[in-house]
Order: sequence, then structure tokens, then C-alpha cells
Amino acid sequence: MLYFFLNLLAHAVISSGLVLLLIRRLRINAERRNRRGITYLFPAILAGLILVQMILFTIPRMLDTTDVIRGTYAVRTGTVEKIDFLNNAMTVDGAVYFYNPLVHKPQVGDLLEISHTRYSGYIHEMTKAGLSQKT
Repeated sequence: MLYFFLNLLAHAVISSGLVLLLIRRLRINAERRNRRGITYLFPAILAGLILVQMILFTIPRMLDTTDVIRGTYAVRTGTVEKIDFLNNAMTVDGAVYFYNPLVHKPQVGDLLEISHTRYSGYIHEMTKAGLSQKT
């Protein structure tokens, strides 16, 4: 699950960077150092980006850290419908799951049994249904 923790770290750094940028832009607004009127809106846009980043990426991964540390995962069986173009996410029966592309190599149409985290959908282990070997 090193991939999970590296991804969590990356998203935490992105969220922190956005917060720092928001603080900087708020100071510029407070000191009235904007050169163009439209730049007064940057803090509002950044706040929206921070919310989206935190809600979709950072918070679900943070909630899953306790499950990863304990080793408790949800198990599901389903058919792979689609694989993401970056080859690190797949859709199984309408739900999106993330996996390490260096370890797992699923194909569209595979019937898989996956163990995954509850909130962010990171796959810990993936096996073809009815087989004992990992994909």
C-alpha cells in the first residue's frame, strides 16, 4: 500500500499548496495590491478548487488510512467495464476503483474479486473470480 500513502501525500501537498496560495491572494486583496480588478476574484476561485480537491481526493484518503493500517478492507466481486487512460483506475459495475498500475493489470471484461478501501476505493488486492492467482 505504499502507492496509497504516496498518493495521499501528493494530494495533501496539493491541498496545502492551494491553501497557501489562497492565503497569499487574500493578503494581496487586503493590501489592495491587485493590478487588475478581476484578480479580486482569485480567492473565491481558489476556495472552490480547495473544496473540490479536499472533498474528492484528500479527505477520503485520510479517512481510509485507519483501515489501511488495520488491514480491514471491503470485498466486492464485479466485472471491469472500463479502464482509465492513465491505467490507474477502473470502473467495476459502475463504481470507480484506483489501483497501482505497476502491480495490477486488469483487462476490460474480467470478472474480479477485489478488496478495497471504503471511502477512496483503493484496491489492496485483486484476483480473478474463481482463480487463486492475482492479476
